Amino acid sequence: MKKVLPISLVLSAMIFVSCESTKQESVAENQEPAKVEQAASQAAAEKDAKKESAPASTAISSKTQYKKLLQDIKISVLSSPRETVKGRAFAAPYKIQVTNLAGEPLASLKMTAEYPSSRSQESVNYAKAEIVTDQNGVAEFSAPVPELSASASVLFYPQAPSSDPDLIKLASSIAAEAPWKAKSNLGARTGILVSIVDYRQDGRINIGNGSQPSAQALTGSLWKAGFMGAQNADFHNSIDADDPVRIRSDALKQLSGNSLFKYVIYGRVKYAGEITKDADGYYSVTFNGDLGALSISDGQVLLKASKSVTVKDKSEWKAISNAQQEMAKLFCEEVIYSLSN
Repeated sequence: MKKVLPISLVLSAMIFVSCESTKQESVAENQEPAKVEQAASQAAAEKDAKKESAPASTAISSKTQYKKLLQDIKISVLSSPRETVKGRAFAAPYKIQVTNLAGEPLASLKMTAEYPSSRSQESVNYAKAEIVTDQNGVAEFSAPVPELSASASVLFYPQAPSSDPDLIKLASSIAAEAPWKAKSNLGARTGILVSIVDYRQDGRINIGNGSQPSAQALTGSLWKAGFMGAQNADFHNSIDADDPVRIRSDALKQLSGNSLFKYVIYGRVKYAGEITKDADGYYSVTFNGDLGALSISDGQVLLKASKSVTVKDKSEWKAISNAQQEMAKLFCEEVIYSLSN
């Protein structure tokens, strides 16, 4: 026979279950806000931690701030592009990193990239560009397509708050330097007359058989560099006078209307002093040289440069010959990175 529970007991059980359910819901409701609050606190803490670990941006607005920055800064060149040719873009950008002396990156720092932009005979003129470091203190500079040929440098330093010469001088003293090289775009067959005057130890022009060793050495160096249109010439009196007008006139007379030749490269190589001999029997020779280049079509002087070399050798003759060869190499490099269309 089936046993029936009293109604009072059933009602009591239902009330108990209902209370327990309500109690559990109340606990759950009380726990949810706590969890949400805890999660929010944790997210805020993580955000603050990230703020603390991220490099602070660097803003410079005063002369005092700038000088303080320069005392605690390190600028490193991470990479530089290979040399190019005038009129041809560099294959890659320059990449630098800026930190303080403790190695911590300086973020959002405005930097100046100072690069070659034009040439005035022996002088290379520079232009400036602004770059900004990222959170790792890294910045890139994509140099403009070279409008000149030159072997020079790009300088990187913090952008000064003003054009105060003292600040620029201070910045230059801590600047990072990277090579900037753009070779001449002259064609291999471009006609070039080469006339270099050699002098004796007494200061007189070396005239006579084999009297142009420096001219021959420079022409040979130009051929090796790919300028096969170079050819020796002799304008020694006009070059001795350092007179570009006379040099051009001599060239025009020699060419007699030949339009294949575009330039004259001229110069002088002189003894800086007497040849000396040391206790070990080595002869020492020092030469001073000056180099110029002009356009035959209009006589414009395109290049002026000065060089010096010192060579030692057990043989006096070899010391002299080697010094002339070394001077020719310096002259050649100057032409390659200066003369262009």
